[in-house]
Amino acid sequence: MSNFDSDIMVSINCITYNHEKYIKDAIEGFLMQKTKFKYEILIHDDASTDRTPDIIKKYEQEYPDIIKPIYEVENQYSQGKRVNFEFNYKRSKGKYIALCEGDDYWTDPYKLQKQVDFLEQHTNFSMCFHNVEVIDENGTKLQEHWPANPKVGKITTLKDILKGNYIPTLSTVFRNKSINSREFYTLSEGLCFEDWIYHILNAKNGPIYYFEEKMGVYRVTNAGLSRSTDKIRLLEEVLKLYKRLENYFDDSRTISVLSKRILETRLDIFIQQSLRGNLEEANEVLENIKAKDVFMKAGLKRSLKYILLRLSPDKYKEVARAYKKLRGIKE
Repeated sequence: MSNFDSDIMVSINCITYNHEKYIKDAIEGFLMQKTKFKYEILIHDDASTDRTPDIIKKYEQEYPDIIKPIYEVENQYSQGKRVNFEFNYKRSKGKYIALCEGDDYWTDPYKLQKQVDFLEQHTNFSMCFHNVEVIDENGTKLQEHWPANPKVGKITTLKDILKGNYIPTLSTVFRNKSINSREFYTLSEGLCFEDWIYHILNAKNGPIYYFEEKMGVYRVTNAGLSRSTDKIRLLEEVLKLYKRLENYFDDSRTISVLSKRILETRLDIFIQQSLRGNLEEANEVLENIKAKDVFMKAGLKRSLKYILLRLSPDKYKEVARAYKKLRGIKE
Protein backbone atom coordinates (compact mmCIF):
# COMPACT_ATOMS: atom_id res chain seq x y z
CA MET A 1 0.00 0.00 0.00
CA SER A 2 1.43 3.40 -0.99
CA ASN A 3 2.33 6.06 1.58
CA PHE A 4 1.72 8.85 -0.94
CA ASP A 5 -0.51 11.74 0.08
CA SER A 6 -2.20 13.36 -2.92
CA ASP A 7 -2.03 16.75 -1.18
CA ILE A 8 1.76 16.67 -0.62
CA MET A 9 4.09 17.15 -3.57
CA VAL A 10 7.50 17.22 -1.82
CA SER A 11 8.86 15.57 1.33
CA ILE A 12 11.92 17.43 2.60
CA ASN A 13 14.27 14.94 4.31
CA CYS A 14 16.57 16.57 6.87
CA ILE A 15 18.96 14.76 9.21
CA THR A 16 20.64 16.65 12.01
CA TYR A 17 23.04 16.10 14.88
CA ASN A 18 24.54 18.83 17.09
CA HIS A 19 23.64 21.56 14.61
CA GLU A 20 22.57 24.10 17.22
CA LYS A 21 24.35 26.95 15.38
CA TYR A 22 22.99 26.01 11.97
CA ILE A 23 19.61 24.28 12.12
CA LYS A 24 17.68 27.56 12.12
CA ASP A 25 19.17 28.47 8.72
CA ALA A 26 18.14 25.09 7.32
CA ILE A 27 14.55 25.30 8.60
CA GLU A 28 14.14 28.92 7.48
CA GLY A 29 15.32 27.87 4.03
CA PHE A 30 12.56 25.22 3.96
CA LEU A 31 9.83 27.54 5.19
CA MET A 32 10.64 30.34 2.75
CA GLN A 33 9.86 28.16 -0.27
CA LYS A 34 7.21 29.70 -2.52
CA THR A 35 5.35 26.85 -4.19
CA LYS A 36 2.05 26.08 -5.87
CA PHE A 37 1.94 22.84 -3.91
CA LYS A 38 2.12 21.56 -0.34
CA TYR A 39 5.25 20.10 1.15
CA GLU A 40 6.21 18.46 4.44
CA ILE A 41 9.41 18.87 6.46
CA LEU A 42 10.67 15.60 7.96
CA ILE A 43 13.49 16.17 10.45
CA HIS A 44 15.38 13.42 12.23
CA ASP A 45 17.43 14.57 15.22
CA ASP A 46 19.87 11.82 16.13
CA ALA A 47 20.05 12.41 19.89
CA SER A 48 21.86 15.74 19.72
CA THR A 49 23.62 16.75 22.93
CA ASP A 50 23.28 20.49 22.32
CA ARG A 51 20.18 22.71 21.86
CA THR A 52 19.30 21.43 18.40
CA PRO A 53 16.13 19.58 19.58
CA ASP A 54 14.89 22.67 21.47
CA ILE A 55 15.20 24.82 18.34
CA ILE A 56 13.35 22.25 16.23
CA LYS A 57 10.56 22.00 18.82
CA LYS A 58 9.91 25.73 18.65
CA TYR A 59 9.41 25.52 14.90
CA GLU A 60 7.31 22.37 15.30
CA GLN A 61 4.96 24.21 17.65
CA GLU A 62 4.59 27.06 15.16
CA TYR A 63 4.18 24.84 12.08
CA PRO A 64 2.69 21.56 13.38
CA ASP A 65 1.09 20.63 10.06
CA ILE A 66 4.33 21.00 8.10
CA ILE A 67 7.20 20.12 10.42
CA LYS A 68 7.23 16.47 11.53
CA PRO A 69 10.31 15.68 13.61
CA ILE A 70 11.68 12.54 15.23
CA TYR A 71 13.75 13.05 18.38
CA GLU A 72 16.03 10.12 19.19
CA VAL A 73 17.08 9.30 22.76
CA GLU A 74 20.00 7.16 21.57
CA ASN A 75 22.19 7.95 18.59
CA GLN A 76 21.20 5.74 15.64
CA TYR A 77 24.02 6.55 13.24
CA SER A 78 26.60 5.14 15.67
CA GLN A 79 24.62 1.90 15.68
CA GLY A 80 25.00 1.55 11.94
CA LYS A 81 21.50 2.74 11.02
CA ARG A 82 20.94 4.45 7.67
CA VAL A 83 19.25 7.35 9.44
CA ASN A 84 17.86 9.31 6.51
CA PHE A 85 16.57 6.25 4.68
CA GLU A 86 15.18 4.60 7.81
CA PHE A 87 13.57 7.56 9.53
CA ASN A 88 12.79 10.11 6.81
CA TYR A 89 12.66 8.49 3.38
CA LYS A 90 10.45 5.60 4.49
CA ARG A 91 7.81 7.91 5.99
CA SER A 92 7.80 10.42 3.13
CA LYS A 93 4.34 11.02 1.65
CA GLY A 94 5.27 13.38 -1.18
CA LYS A 95 5.62 12.56 -4.85
CA TYR A 96 9.18 13.90 -4.67
CA ILE A 97 12.03 13.84 -2.13
CA ALA A 98 14.27 16.84 -1.42
CA LEU A 99 17.41 16.38 0.70
CA CYS A 100 19.16 18.86 2.99
CA GLU A 101 21.22 18.17 6.10
CA GLY A 102 20.86 20.35 9.17
CA ASP A 103 24.03 22.39 8.71
CA ASP A 104 23.31 23.32 5.08
CA TYR A 105 20.59 25.64 3.78
CA TRP A 106 18.68 26.86 0.72
CA THR A 107 18.84 30.44 -0.54
CA ASP A 108 16.38 30.51 -3.43
CA PRO A 109 12.67 30.69 -2.45
CA TYR A 110 11.68 29.12 -5.79
CA LYS A 111 14.14 26.23 -5.61
CA LEU A 112 11.57 23.49 -5.03
CA GLN A 113 9.13 24.89 -7.58
CA LYS A 114 11.82 25.04 -10.29
CA GLN A 115 13.00 21.50 -9.65
CA VAL A 116 9.53 19.98 -9.40
CA ASP A 117 8.42 21.79 -12.58
CA PHE A 118 11.37 20.28 -14.42
CA LEU A 119 10.71 16.72 -13.24
CA GLU A 120 6.99 17.04 -13.95
CA GLN A 121 7.76 18.13 -17.52
CA HIS A 122 10.62 15.65 -18.12
CA THR A 123 9.40 12.29 -16.90
CA ASN A 124 12.43 10.46 -18.32
CA PHE A 125 14.73 12.20 -15.82
CA SER A 126 15.12 10.50 -12.44
CA MET A 127 16.53 13.44 -10.47
CA CYS A 128 17.83 17.00 -10.66
CA PHE A 129 20.33 19.04 -8.65
CA HIS A 130 21.79 22.54 -8.66
CA ASN A 131 24.84 24.68 -8.01
CA VAL A 132 25.70 25.66 -4.42
CA GLU A 133 28.19 27.88 -2.62
CA VAL A 134 30.61 26.43 -0.05
CA ILE A 135 31.38 28.20 3.26
CA ASP A 136 33.09 27.29 6.52
CA GLU A 137 31.44 27.27 9.93
CA ASN A 138 32.22 30.97 10.36
CA GLY A 139 30.51 31.89 7.10
CA THR A 140 33.73 32.50 5.15
CA LYS A 141 33.34 31.62 1.47
CA LEU A 142 35.52 28.66 0.48
CA GLN A 143 34.19 27.98 -3.00
CA GLU A 144 32.01 30.10 -5.27
CA HIS A 145 30.53 27.14 -7.11
CA TRP A 146 30.08 23.44 -6.39
CA PRO A 147 30.15 21.60 -8.70
CA ALA A 148 32.66 23.91 -10.37
CA ASN A 149 31.43 25.22 -13.71
CA PRO A 150 31.82 24.34 -16.53
CA LYS A 151 33.19 20.91 -15.58
CA VAL A 152 29.74 19.45 -14.97
CA GLY A 153 27.51 19.08 -17.99
CA LYS A 154 23.76 19.57 -17.96
CA ILE A 155 23.14 15.84 -17.89
CA THR A 156 24.66 13.27 -15.53
CA THR A 157 24.46 9.60 -16.49
CA LEU A 158 25.11 6.46 -14.50
CA LYS A 159 28.62 6.27 -15.96
CA ASP A 160 29.34 9.82 -14.75
CA ILE A 161 28.18 9.38 -11.16
CA LEU A 162 30.01 6.05 -10.78
CA LYS A 163 33.29 7.92 -11.24
CA GLY A 164 32.70 9.92 -8.04
CA ASN A 165 30.09 11.86 -6.13
CA TYR A 166 30.06 15.51 -7.18
CA ILE A 167 26.38 16.13 -6.38
CA PRO A 168 25.71 18.32 -3.30
CA THR A 169 23.17 16.52 -1.12
CA LEU A 170 21.26 19.71 -0.31
CA SER A 171 20.62 20.35 -4.01
CA THR A 172 18.82 17.13 -4.90
CA VAL A 173 15.17 16.47 -5.73
CA PHE A 174 14.13 13.04 -7.00
CA ARG A 175 11.06 10.85 -7.38
CA ASN A 176 9.74 9.13 -4.26
CA LYS A 177 9.85 5.34 -4.10
CA SER A 178 12.55 5.30 -6.77
CA ILE A 179 15.01 3.62 -4.37
CA ASN A 180 14.63 -0.13 -3.99
CA SER A 181 15.09 -0.99 -0.29
CA ARG A 182 16.84 -4.30 -0.88
CA GLU A 183 19.31 -2.74 -3.31
CA PHE A 184 19.93 0.22 -1.02
CA TYR A 185 20.66 -1.92 2.04
CA THR A 186 22.89 -4.28 0.05
CA LEU A 187 25.01 -1.44 -1.31
CA SER A 188 25.11 0.76 1.81
CA GLU A 189 25.75 -1.81 4.56
CA GLY A 190 28.54 -0.66 6.85
CA LEU A 191 29.32 2.50 4.87
CA CYS A 192 29.48 6.00 6.36
CA PHE A 193 27.60 7.61 3.46
CA GLU A 194 24.25 7.04 1.76
CA ASP A 195 23.64 10.04 -0.51
CA TRP A 196 25.99 8.80 -3.26
CA ILE A 197 24.10 5.50 -3.30
CA TYR A 198 20.84 7.43 -3.76
CA HIS A 199 22.37 9.14 -6.79
CA ILE A 200 23.66 5.89 -8.30
CA LEU A 201 20.31 4.12 -7.92
CA ASN A 202 18.48 7.14 -9.33
CA ALA A 203 20.87 7.33 -12.30
CA LYS A 204 20.10 3.68 -12.97
CA ASN A 205 16.48 4.74 -13.53
CA GLY A 206 17.24 7.68 -15.82
CA PRO A 207 19.50 10.71 -16.43
CA ILE A 208 20.03 13.45 -13.85
CA TYR A 209 19.66 17.14 -14.76
CA TYR A 210 21.90 19.96 -13.48
CA PHE A 211 20.71 23.54 -12.84
CA GLU A 212 23.58 26.03 -13.11
CA GLU A 213 21.69 28.42 -10.80
CA LYS A 214 23.13 28.69 -7.30
CA MET A 215 20.27 27.91 -4.93
CA GLY A 216 21.87 26.81 -1.67
CA VAL A 217 24.88 26.79 0.65
CA TYR A 218 26.97 23.81 1.73
CA ARG A 219 28.67 24.38 5.07
CA VAL A 220 31.96 22.65 5.92
CA THR A 221 32.01 21.94 9.66
CA ASN A 222 33.57 19.56 12.16
CA ALA A 223 30.15 18.79 13.60
CA GLY A 224 27.56 16.48 12.13
CA LEU A 225 27.21 12.91 11.04
CA SER A 226 30.16 11.95 8.87
CA ARG A 227 32.17 14.97 7.79
CA SER A 228 35.14 14.21 10.02
CA THR A 229 35.53 10.70 8.60
CA ASP A 230 39.15 9.54 8.40
CA LYS A 231 40.55 9.82 4.86
CA ILE A 232 41.77 6.23 4.64
CA ARG A 233 38.58 4.86 6.16
CA LEU A 234 36.53 6.79 3.61
CA LEU A 235 38.64 5.48 0.73
CA GLU A 236 38.32 1.93 2.02
CA GLU A 237 34.54 2.31 2.15
CA VAL A 238 34.49 3.73 -1.38
CA LEU A 239 36.46 0.64 -2.47
CA LYS A 240 33.87 -1.60 -0.78
CA LEU A 241 31.07 0.16 -2.65
CA TYR A 242 32.84 -0.21 -6.00
CA LYS A 243 33.35 -3.92 -5.41
CA ARG A 244 29.67 -4.34 -4.55
CA LEU A 245 28.62 -2.38 -7.61
CA GLU A 246 30.84 -4.55 -9.80
CA ASN A 247 28.69 -7.52 -8.78
CA TYR A 248 25.50 -5.48 -9.03
CA PHE A 249 25.79 -4.37 -12.68
CA ASP A 250 26.16 -6.74 -15.59
CA ASP A 251 26.79 -4.51 -18.65
CA SER A 252 30.36 -4.38 -19.91
CA ARG A 253 30.66 -0.57 -20.17
CA THR A 254 29.65 -0.07 -16.54
CA ILE A 255 31.93 -2.89 -15.37
CA SER A 256 34.81 -1.27 -17.25
CA VAL A 257 34.26 2.05 -15.44
CA LEU A 258 34.05 0.30 -12.06
CA SER A 259 37.18 -1.77 -12.66
CA LYS A 260 39.18 1.37 -13.42
CA ARG A 261 37.80 3.11 -10.33
CA ILE A 262 38.72 0.10 -8.15
CA LEU A 263 42.32 0.34 -9.36
CA GLU A 264 42.44 4.10 -8.78
CA THR A 265 40.90 3.82 -5.32
CA ARG A 266 43.45 1.18 -4.33
CA LEU A 267 46.15 3.55 -5.51
CA ASP A 268 44.64 6.37 -3.42
CA ILE A 269 44.72 4.13 -0.35
CA PHE A 270 48.29 3.10 -1.13
CA ILE A 271 49.36 6.74 -1.39
CA GLN A 272 47.59 7.79 1.82
CA GLN A 273 49.07 4.92 3.81
CA SER A 274 52.51 5.52 2.32
CA LEU A 275 52.38 9.19 3.29
CA ARG A 276 51.64 8.13 6.84
CA GLY A 277 54.57 5.74 6.82
CA ASN A 278 52.43 2.60 6.91
CA LEU A 279 54.37 0.95 4.10
CA GLU A 280 53.56 -2.60 5.15
CA GLU A 281 49.83 -1.85 5.12
CA ALA A 282 50.18 0.04 1.84
CA ASN A 283 51.77 -2.96 0.18
CA GLU A 284 48.99 -5.23 1.38
CA VAL A 285 46.47 -3.08 -0.46
CA LEU A 286 48.16 -3.90 -3.76
CA GLU A 287 49.40 -7.42 -3.12
CA ASN A 288 46.66 -9.09 -5.18
CA ILE A 289 47.00 -6.90 -8.26
CA LYS A 290 49.84 -5.88 -10.53
CA ALA A 291 51.26 -2.59 -9.36
CA LYS A 292 52.35 -1.73 -12.89
CA ASP A 293 48.75 -1.90 -14.11
CA VAL A 294 47.57 0.36 -11.29
CA PHE A 295 50.07 3.11 -12.00
CA MET A 296 49.65 2.94 -15.76
CA LYS A 297 45.86 3.09 -15.66
CA ALA A 298 45.76 5.77 -12.98
CA GLY A 299 47.79 8.19 -15.09
CA LEU A 300 50.85 10.35 -14.51
CA LYS A 301 49.21 12.96 -12.28
CA ARG A 302 48.01 10.28 -9.88
CA SER A 303 51.26 8.35 -9.77
CA LEU A 304 52.99 7.68 -6.49
CA LYS A 305 56.16 9.47 -7.54
CA TYR A 306 54.34 12.62 -8.58
CA ILE A 307 52.33 12.92 -5.37
CA LEU A 308 55.14 12.01 -3.00
CA LEU A 309 57.54 14.47 -4.59
CA ARG A 310 54.92 17.18 -4.25
CA LEU A 311 53.65 16.40 -0.76
CA SER A 312 56.32 14.43 1.07
CA PRO A 313 59.73 14.42 -0.65
CA ASP A 314 61.46 13.14 2.49
CA LYS A 315 59.55 9.87 2.24
CA TYR A 316 59.94 9.40 -1.49
CA LYS A 317 63.07 7.23 -1.43
CA GLU A 318 61.66 4.95 1.23
CA VAL A 319 58.37 4.49 -0.60
CA ALA A 320 60.09 4.13 -3.97
CA ARG A 321 62.09 1.18 -2.62
CA ALA A 322 58.89 -0.46 -1.39
CA TYR A 323 57.25 0.19 -4.77
CA LYS A 324 60.15 -1.41 -6.67
CA LYS A 325 60.04 -4.42 -4.39
CA LEU A 326 56.31 -4.73 -5.00
CA ARG A 327 56.89 -4.77 -8.76
CA GLY A 328 59.85 -7.13 -8.49
CA ILE A 329 62.40 -4.58 -9.69
CA LYS A 330 65.95 -5.03 -8.43
CA GLU A 331 67.72 -1.93 -7.16
